[in-house]
This record gives sequence, C-alpha cells and structure tokens, in this order.
Amino acid sequence: MKKGFTLSEVLIALVVTGVIAAITVPHIYAQYTELERISKVKKTYSTLANAMTRVKADGGDYIFDVVNDDDENMKNWYDTYLKNSLITTKVCYNTSGCWNEGDSYNLDGSTVYCNRTGIGIGANIITAVLNDGTFIVVDAYGKNSISSYFGVDIDTDSGLIMFFDINGSKKPNTLGKDIFAVVFTEDGLVPAYKSRTASQISSDCSSSGKGYSCIQKYLKQ
Repeated sequence: MKKGFTLSEVLIALVVTGVIAAITVPHIYAQYTELERISKVKKTYSTLANAMTRVKADGGDYIFDVVNDDDENMKNWYDTYLKNSLITTKVCYNTSGCWNEGDSYNLDGSTVYCNRTGIGIGANIITAVLNDGTFIVVDAYGKNSISSYFGVDIDTDSGLIMFFDINGSKKPNTLGKDIFAVVFTEDGLVPAYKSRTASQISSDCSSSGKGYSCIQKYLKQ
C-alpha cells in the first residue's frame, strides 16, 4: 500500500520553504545589488578617467572657469574639449533634462551643497546622459573649495569636478549610494577624499556621514 504525504505535512513543508526563502532571498538580492553597484561605479569612473585623459593628451584645457560663463560659452567648451571623448545621448547646459527631477542628498539626509532641483549639483554646470543611462555633472571649483568639499589638493587656482549618478533618474539620488564625486587633477581623475583612512571612509559612509568618500570603497573592491 502506497503512502503519500498528509495535508499537514505538505503545509509544514511549504511553511519551512517560505521561511527559508524569506531569510535567504533578501540577502541574495542585497549581494547582487551591491555587486551591480560596484561594477557600475568602476565602469563610469573608468569612462570619465579615459575621456579626460584623452582631452589632456589632445592639448585641451581641462580647467575652465564657469562662474561668470553663459550657456553658449559652456557649450563651446564641451564641444571643443569633451564631446568627442564621451558617448552621450543628451547634453544640457545649466538647464534641466539631464539630471534627477528631484533633489540630490547626502547620506545623512541633508541636501547636497549647491543642490539645484531638477538641474544638477553646482552653479553654472554642464550635465549629460551617457549612453548607458548614467547622469554626469561637470563643474569648476576654486582650489580652496575643492580641498574643502572634495578633500583633494590641486596645484592650480581652479579645477574640474564631476558628479555621476549610476542609475540615472532612479532613486535614491544619494551620495555614496548612487551618486559619486571625483576630481580631475594633473595626476588624472581621483576619487573625492582620496587620502582618507579606512576608518574615516567608514564614518563618512555611515548614516551620519555625507557620503563623498564612499566611491573609494567601491573602487577598491
């Protein structure tokens, strides 16, 4: 005589399977999301680094002052120095359309310095959408501001900084999660706060930090 499973046994098996899935699936998904973030950060960083290296090799002036520039001057700068080094689907000159529609945030929940809702991060800026959907911001900062906000010392009076959002218009639009900051120097593209220690990076990447130096955590993996 064949003996099958009772209804109660089947239900118990289903419950156990459900509990195991509830425990393991979120963990697996979190691991996958983290690996995907690492890959995108490294890819975008490499893309921007190579683009700016080509600009410099071609003799382009990669340091530009946009404090008093108008949109036409910024367009000329982009068309002359950066256009042929980046593959983009759209470029915006100090206007909306190439950055998140909402605000950009620090890890502690505050809005990023010089946040401009729907336009980008910075005053007179160039924003663009790369062919993989990544958003970028190109801006110029003075030497002291780059040291204060990005933790990078440069030899020139002003320098070029970039923010990039690896998942485009999707949230959370937060530094250290999907938005990352880099600075272009005579030594090439470097991550914000490149000289910070592991403990300083860990603190900055906590819920009470700003998130500027989190890019280093991903580039080192």
